[in-house]
Amino acid sequence: MNEPDADFIIIGSGPAGVSAALPLIAAGRRVLMLDAGNDAGLQEENRSARVLGSDLESLRADDGSSPKLQTPAAREILEPFRHQSGIAGNGFIPIGSLARGGLSNIWGAQISYLDAEDIADWPIDIASLQKSYEYVAKRIGISRNADFTTGANGEPVLPLGATAAHVLHRHQAAKPADKSFRLFPAVNAILSEAKPGRAACDLRGDCLYGCPSGAIYNSRQDLLPLRKSPHFRLLDNMRAVSLTRNAGWTVGTADGSSFSAPRIILAAGVLGTAALLADLLPIDEQGLRLLNSPTLAIPLLSPARLLRSPTATHSLAQLGLSLRYGDRASDYVTGAIYEVGSLPAQSFINRMPLGRKAGRAAFQMIASSLLVATIYYPGNQSRSYIGRDATTKKGLTIRGGFAEGFDIRAEALKKALRREWKRLGLIQLPGASLAEPGIDAHFAGTLPMGASGPFGTSSDGELNRHPGLHIVDGSILPDLSSKYVTMTIMANADRIAHRLAETEANRHFSV
Repeated sequence: MNEPDADFIIIGSGPAGVSAALPLIAAGRRVLMLDAGNDAGLQEENRSARVLGSDLESLRADDGSSPKLQTPAAREILEPFRHQSGIAGNGFIPIGSLARGGLSNIWGAQISYLDAEDIADWPIDIASLQKSYEYVAKRIGISRNADFTTGANGEPVLPLGATAAHVLHRHQAAKPADKSFRLFPAVNAILSEAKPGRAACDLRGDCLYGCPSGAIYNSRQDLLPLRKSPHFRLLDNMRAVSLTRNAGWTVGTADGSSFSAPRIILAAGVLGTAALLADLLPIDEQGLRLLNSPTLAIPLLSPARLLRSPTATHSLAQLGLSLRYGDRASDYVTGAIYEVGSLPAQSFINRMPLGRKAGRAAFQMIASSLLVATIYYPGNQSRSYIGRDATTKKGLTIRGGFAEGFDIRAEALKKALRREWKRLGLIQLPGASLAEPGIDAHFAGTLPMGASGPFGTSSDGELNRHPGLHIVDGSILPDLSSKYVTMTIMANADRIAHRLAETEANRHFSV
């Protein structure tokens, strides 16, 4: 019998994959990570190429998606997944990454934490998740925005943009009577103080173009300490395409290679993991329920800030917000407010009913007073499914949709938000739009922890039907609150990896 290649094979180098790898190698387990990407091209220092693209991609006609998905860096990350994943969309935009670092190359980097109410129906308690939240936060580095130089406890902060600071002061001076609406400085995975191998944010506003300083967390950064361990091995350009059960598990890759281990950890992202498991699960045309967050984008104008000078800041979220709209624990939305002046100008100029030259002049005149709010609903307001392609029976198709009555709830929310914008001295501009399902890239719930049946997993992410196959990405989150989900995915992967390391240690000890 051939010796396994590792104790664990991890598929994917995104935030979930590295979060699972670190506790395992710390416990002395042999880990092989298979990644479809590589490090080629990551050292591009030419700012013009990063902003405009080598083929002037930034000047293409607007495709209606989020500005962050239209940058050259985003197109380079997303297009290989579209072409190679075998996943199509019907009223849904399938978003995933085959690149080194996964979607952390282009994520919004906003940090949210779930509380006990959010996970009341999960098969784990908040205390076990909290330990991992603390560990991950320390590892990746996070900073709060503020309009002063240090926080209340003396920790460094990053400057709020002038328009965001103006709006926050208005909120603090006249809070809503029922406290259903909250506005606060955003917390992001970006450094205000340098860490080894990463510089502090230089406030150049290059956040969406592949942060050249490394200030924004990217899971690629964790691969350096991982690769220093004798217990860890990373193989480039190894796109996993099949999983076969034998004495343990064998992973087949697109180039015809194969690798074996007693346990496989899937960290390929919700859509990538579904594609890998398509032949191992009874996915029919109806398919797997996929939770995603319906997303609303709202342009806002602050008349008090017209023709005022902006403050140098990053282009990540400036402010976070939440608004409760019902009595159930999950009946709230969260969101973020961005300063438009720090976002890619072309995305907004392309949407103006003016020529390019006139549009650019108009944008430059009012940019410092413009904001964009993005609002996320919880996953229970979505109705999306991953099913087999009805014609070929090969590949997967995702059908996107919204929960019954969602349009009524969305209009009620817009009305409630208009009241808040007015209180904050903001004017909601024409153009508020509900994004096509999938654009949010907040995915969960396909293989939920604690569920019975072939699509369920244990609290350790192990598939009910296939012992030895563990999932650590968003697939196993039983539900999806409106909060930003990446931090929770990383913490849950860390929690599961610690559990698996303990299980293996006990098994070896008993033998």
